[in-house]
Amino acid sequence: MNKKVAILGIDLQNDFVKQSGSLSVNGAEGDAKRIADFIHNNGDKISYMVFTLDSHRANHIAHASYWEDKNGNEPAVFTNITAQDVHTGVWTAKINPLGAVTYLEELEKKGKKHTIWPPHCIMGTEGWALYKDISDALIEWETKYKIPFQLEFKGSNWYTEHYSIFRAEVELPNYPETQVNHNLLKTLNRFDEVILVGEARDFCVLNSLKDLISETPDLAKKVVVFEDCMSNVIQNNAEADAFYQDAQKAGVKISNSIDYKF
Repeated sequence: MNKKVAILGIDLQNDFVKQSGSLSVNGAEGDAKRIADFIHNNGDKISYMVFTLDSHRANHIAHASYWEDKNGNEPAVFTNITAQDVHTGVWTAKINPLGAVTYLEELEKKGKKHTIWPPHCIMGTEGWALYKDISDALIEWETKYKIPFQLEFKGSNWYTEHYSIFRAEVELPNYPETQVNHNLLKTLNRFDEVILVGEARDFCVLNSLKDLISETPDLAKKVVVFEDCMSNVIQNNAEADAFYQDAQKAGVKISNSIDYKF
């Protein structure tokens, strides 16, 4: 019996994929072409596809517009803001200031840092949309095989960063959209294998895979990472490389779009 194969595509949106995108990932256009070609060439063997959309509002805790210094200046992109910075008045949140410092404290308890990114994937903008090669492939597949592809959204909550599709960096009690996406994990676990592709390898893909492994270890054994269908934000990222090596110990397989066998 043929195995049932799903594809989980992470954040293949214009702001990440296009060279002109506000947070362009070097190599992402080539990744997207290989993903689209894989779908075109193997559509009859694919049982399910779900693609994620980073979905921010203009005011977001990881955007400069959320913060100001004592002179009213916003932080430069790629600034790291700490809880200590807020306590000492280096930076102040313009929105929900008490919640912001609690967020930073909770983030730092996890050993993570808070980065200011260029505004990206603002809902309703061209940068938020799926890259055309990807959307064309999905629409063609849905039309030909009469199976609806799915979209999953993340990042619309102002008050927390949300790299992983499975949960926000800090889960907020009163906001279910920031908490573990058990429904998606259960859906993916119905398939024999789940091919993982998308951007960026060292941020949203990595964090999604990390949460998948921790929340559903049996699903991790079904995941196949396509190395030729994702790229890093930080070139030669040794920390990300080490994570993917460790992921194989949890049963995750590493392959590519050329050598993969159904």
